[in-house]
Amino acid sequence: MNFRPELAKRLDQCLDAFQDGFRHNVALIGPPGAGKTFQIETALRAPRPLVTVACPLYRESCRSFLTRFVGAITAAGLRSDAAPVQHVHNLISRRQHAEAFTKALDLIPLLAAEQRQPVVLALDEFLYLEELGLAHAFHELGKRVMTWPHTLFLLSSSSPFCAKAILRERLQLLFGHFEILTLDTPEPGATQLWVRHQLAGLEGAQDGVAFLLHWLGGSPWYLTAFIQRLRELATLRGARQLNEPLFFETAWDLLGHPSGSLHQWCGARIGAVGQGRTGTKAAEALLAIADGARTLTEIARRIGRAGLTTALQTLISHDLVQRQGACWFVPDPVFRSWLTTVLSPQRQGMANDPATCRARFERHLSGAWMHWLHTVELSSSEQIVHLLSRFQDDTISLDSKTGRLPRFDRIHTQPDPQGPAAAATYLVADGLGKRWCCAVHEARIDEAAVARFENFCRSQAPKPSRKIIVARGPVDDNARLLAKAHHMWVWQPEELRVLMELYGQLPEPAHAVAAIRA
Repeated sequence: MNFRPELAKRLDQCLDAFQDGFRHNVALIGPPGAGKTFQIETALRAPRPLVTVACPLYRESCRSFLTRFVGAITAAGLRSDAAPVQHVHNLISRRQHAEAFTKALDLIPLLAAEQRQPVVLALDEFLYLEELGLAHAFHELGKRVMTWPHTLFLLSSSSPFCAKAILRERLQLLFGHFEILTLDTPEPGATQLWVRHQLAGLEGAQDGVAFLLHWLGGSPWYLTAFIQRLRELATLRGARQLNEPLFFETAWDLLGHPSGSLHQWCGARIGAVGQGRTGTKAAEALLAIADGARTLTEIARRIGRAGLTTALQTLISHDLVQRQGACWFVPDPVFRSWLTTVLSPQRQGMANDPATCRARFERHLSGAWMHWLHTVELSSSEQIVHLLSRFQDDTISLDSKTGRLPRFDRIHTQPDPQGPAAAATYLVADGLGKRWCCAVHEARIDEAAVARFENFCRSQAPKPSRKIIVARGPVDDNARLLAKAHHMWVWQPEELRVLMELYGQLPEPAHAVAAIRA
């Protein structure tokens, strides 16, 4: 099942447009296990008058990759006994790998001419080109991105930070523009439907889906691993109900126990930042951020300032942390749980016998569970009030704007006085001599809703220093333009996710999810 039907639709549109003569290169980026390969393979599976050269990259030798790359080109329709193909093989055998890669790329126009059809070149995990040691690989690829109208480039990477840098600095030249599609949280409706189907045999499973998606962050790989182990344990225990003990045991087996697949994956991510002074400092900074240190000042207070800038840059380049304005956070909820419940106690020299570790792990997860149960009982406006009350005068970047999130002393709410019933709830927050006005919407936001909110803000005394539209649902394009014209922030699910990570995770409204019951 496709967890991202809208993204799949966008890929199909790009491929359909290409067969009609309009080229729009695409790069899919997202964490490992997000489903990039699945999306590419699904999009390329549909019959179209296009020639496909698909070659995933791995951590392998140059010889292995180049042999597979030439094999993918010949499998797409270029004669393997053609002289240019044999020339590439000769270069590979003589270990002239850089030249072999250049000549292998030049086989693509020959393929297009021979098949009399345009070509889609799909390179999964394209950043490995540099790790393979191919000199000037991105320079050579960039030249062809710019000058080959007959070839659509479809790239993917599990390293968002580095991939964006490569695309921005080396590949997006003149006519070589890439549309970057980011695979973050999957679409909730499709994901919930799949998870409910997978857990259909367990009583209470329907109620447990919402928290499972909240805690695992919707990652297809995390979900698959968790559900598989959950079903195994249910069979072994003869369990017919999804309850807290079964949930906690599954989480411990995967994330807490040293042999668990998610435990080992998290350990490998830490190992990737390297050893020595830089690696040690990076690990310390990572643990401080996972433990709630949001600002550079707070991180430095905990671990010292020496080498901190380099350590944070290392963490960013490995996609372990993100920065929004002056605020830092660990975006992966599972990785963050492992850092705080497993690695941090180990680094602090706490007792590490299995029983103690497991009890500590389950206490943490139980606390997260109870916090979530309490939060889902709140309405959307109540959740936003709770969020605003936790602001700490930090500077943050959201909705392409940078601003300070002040401390608020008083927050009161009222319905939209001019809109239809339950259309929106308005919030007025006062603190530090400043006033914010917020409009929390459940349904689609149109121009009329933005205009009503602007009129409300104009009626305030004192005038608000910030005007915020909180969009739980979609926002019309014209409404977004009007909000921008009135200097409003628009907080949609992605912006809310960042704020939730920083100031307390707040899941979806109570009417949209159900609580886990023991």
